[in-house]
Amino acid sequence: MEAEINHLTSIDHEGRGSPQPPTPKLIGVVRGPALIEKTRVYGFIAAIVLTVYFAWYLGVWPGPLGQDGYSLIANINQGVPRYTGKDPAWLLYALATYGATQRVEALMLPLILFQGIILSRIIGWTYINHYKKTAIFLIVFVACTPHILNFSTSAYPDAIFSLAFVGLLFEVWLSSRQEKISALGLFYLFFLFPIACFFKGNGVIALLPVIYLAIHFKGALRWGILAIILFWTAAIQIGAKIYDLGGGHGAVKPLILFETINFMQSRPMNLWETRHMVTDRTKEIMYRYVTQEDIDRLYDRDYWDTFWHQNQDRVMLRNMTKTDERRLRADFLKYNVWRNIPAFASSRVNIFLASMLGQGGMVGPDDARHTLSNKPGSRLDATKSEYNPLNLTAYPKLLNQVYEFSYDWRFLLWTPMLGLFLIFICTKQSIRKHDRAAFIISAALLIQLMGIFIFSIAAEYRYILIIFYAPLILSPIIMSLNAANRTTPT
Repeated sequence: MEAEINHLTSIDHEGRGSPQPPTPKLIGVVRGPALIEKTRVYGFIAAIVLTVYFAWYLGVWPGPLGQDGYSLIANINQGVPRYTGKDPAWLLYALATYGATQRVEALMLPLILFQGIILSRIIGWTYINHYKKTAIFLIVFVACTPHILNFSTSAYPDAIFSLAFVGLLFEVWLSSRQEKISALGLFYLFFLFPIACFFKGNGVIALLPVIYLAIHFKGALRWGILAIILFWTAAIQIGAKIYDLGGGHGAVKPLILFETINFMQSRPMNLWETRHMVTDRTKEIMYRYVTQEDIDRLYDRDYWDTFWHQNQDRVMLRNMTKTDERRLRADFLKYNVWRNIPAFASSRVNIFLASMLGQGGMVGPDDARHTLSNKPGSRLDATKSEYNPLNLTAYPKLLNQVYEFSYDWRFLLWTPMLGLFLIFICTKQSIRKHDRAAFIISAALLIQLMGIFIFSIAAEYRYILIIFYAPLILSPIIMSLNAANRTTPT
């Protein structure tokens, strides 16, 4: 199969099989009909994707906010962005865009543009390398589906994070496969890394493929990749300190609180066997911040929000001391989770399946109409954005109808089962064919899948977006592995 011809200056990796591997060197710019054709394809696909995305955004301007978006904007308006509980990198981006302008569209427009570029990069490569039907499928059934357009234009970090993570995996795979990194590839790597690694807590998994890429190359390339990692890590840490953004709520603490409350549910049968489901110390700690009555009354098996984001007048878990957190964590790991394996397993399965089937809360395309209509006297009073500034009538209604139709068929149209299936197929094939790069990519997605299953504390479909996006990277990898049986890639 013909490999992609990089149309910008490229850096070769060490030649394999040569007596003395050459130092990485610059290769001349590819010119002629091949470059023109590739540029035309990339441009055409980018035009399609960006037209669809900006056309959708025009009808939902300035974009769905939801509870997280409302919290983000309101807390920035009040000068306390850390209270959103989001990761510092996302908050730094929000401060640089919305915080500087008080306009939600300033937050959204760069994200929409970048998502279009990532999609065009991956789908364009797929099309150019003779997988035209796959490229069309990816545009219609992954990139431009109504629910993806809705998430991609909302004030949540999940869509851009998930797509950037997949885009980063694509650059790692492509570079290691071609034994060189193009200048364009380095550019993508530089901008994809902070989003894929730091916009959400589970982005730390992105370090695995990037470090693999650094090990794969030698000399200047290795140090260049490590410099990207160190630069963004230091920049985000320093920015978080300067603006006092905190560190987010992490993944372990919410899981322990949510499942401890699950384990402490009253049992109407009151059997002897169901006593001492948690340690006495755990009960003492929890009762300092929430009563047994509220534990029973407010528990929702699909969400932890009722004990964290809501009911803060009587649930004081946010005020838990560090000492109590450490003791609760120790009890959870040493006794509580092992005493409640059936309850823990059923809770994990329930939230995972509810997320996959889209049974959690959803933010509709016209959410900003309701959120921004109550600006006067609210915490959004400083926001300059207006819903539907062009006063469109039929178009926003049409988008709502399209989204609602998609929502009614979400069990089929939104299912991430294809991505789930491809993760296992790619893992199996990469092991069988001893393809390290493909294995690292599939392993990173497999770890993400396991993390979502183990640590999710809300049945939100947006948490599973990364699995829905997975076919973007896994389809070309699997087809390339299959093609390797017929011809050696050049």
